[in-house]
Amino acid sequence: MEKKTHFNTVLVTGGAGFIGSNFVKHILDTNVAKKVVVLDAFTYAGTPENLSPFIEKTEVLITTQGESFEKVEWKGDEEEIELQSQKLPRQWIPKLKPYRRRLVSLSELRERLDSFSTAEERFMLVVGSITDAPLVESLIGSVDAVVNFAAETHVDRSILNPGAFLTTDVVGTYTLLEAARKAGWSKESGHRFLHISTDEVYGVAYHGSFTEESPISPRNPYSAAKAAADRLTASFFTTYGLPVLIVRPSNNFGPYQYPEKLVPVMVINALNNKPLPIYGDGTQKREWLFVKDCCSGVATVLTSGRLGEVYNITAGNERENREVVHRILKRLGKPESLIRHVKDRPGHDIRYSISAEKLRRELGWQPQHSFEEAMDATIDWYVENKEWWQRILERDEEYRRFWEEWYGERLAT
Repeated sequence: MEKKTHFNTVLVTGGAGFIGSNFVKHILDTNVAKKVVVLDAFTYAGTPENLSPFIEKTEVLITTQGESFEKVEWKGDEEEIELQSQKLPRQWIPKLKPYRRRLVSLSELRERLDSFSTAEERFMLVVGSITDAPLVESLIGSVDAVVNFAAETHVDRSILNPGAFLTTDVVGTYTLLEAARKAGWSKESGHRFLHISTDEVYGVAYHGSFTEESPISPRNPYSAAKAAADRLTASFFTTYGLPVLIVRPSNNFGPYQYPEKLVPVMVINALNNKPLPIYGDGTQKREWLFVKDCCSGVATVLTSGRLGEVYNITAGNERENREVVHRILKRLGKPESLIRHVKDRPGHDIRYSISAEKLRRELGWQPQHSFEEAMDATIDWYVENKEWWQRILERDEEYRRFWEEWYGERLAT
């Protein structure tokens, strides 16, 4: 397959999330994409500030399923929008209040996309769900590549609410694939559809490391939903000739990671002198991948990968969870007495491990950051950007509800 050095317009779903926002910055900085359209539903983990300064220079386009909206009411500084078949959670309203917003029907959105293709602007943000077929079809018709980061991603949350993971991760991925198929995307069309999967689809690595040829055996609702979307994407290549690519990254860490994953939770709690909850004895092993290396790996596959193929992305930095926590405490100068061993996650996988030899051998990708350097830089980022995470802790009622439901009893015992 001919290598594509750049794309005119790339649709990045979930582009206001952790890895998605870092990827947007990467492909614009490296000119992999001339322009980027972000589609994000701004559920709990979608954060507008992740896209600074892009979002400050544009209008946020708010859409709905269907061609029109019923009414817009302004009551003081509170925005209330009642839209036909509205699928968006209402928490996007306060998140986007500081930014310029414009309500658009789908026909207006298509007009904006047409003008965007020839405008000087390089970034567009659309608020909407990947399960919204009319919206997705409107966007697919105006881009030449899709990178699908949109997903529910946290194992703990999937245990509490597996249905949300099936809806977003499986139905949402299907909606995107079907839109690309209806638009006539093919192996010969020059389009590309890159789906972000996860190393967790392989299940527990008791011995050695999984390759792309290893069978998948997910063990929790999150990884099962991702495995379904992964194989659904592959099936559209085999059945319809859709130009798909799949990547399975290992455990990411870095700036802008929502404070529910291990690294930000431990850093923030340590800074606040609160208990650091470690599941069980903390010997669970993960391969830690700096988000910037993940983004360069995804971009490499997007431009150079063989259609229909799966590529693992990992830097091979295998560490026990407790080792990562000890490093965080040492970097921050905090006592190990803050560590609290709590009741383990149900069905907690003891070890994930994958090989990125295929990506290195075929496409020449190499990680550029050592684990130690990247982890220290990440810890320092959370220290230097307290406003970012304090806003979530103080204003996000959903976050506080999850924390109490999941950790309240564990930390109380």
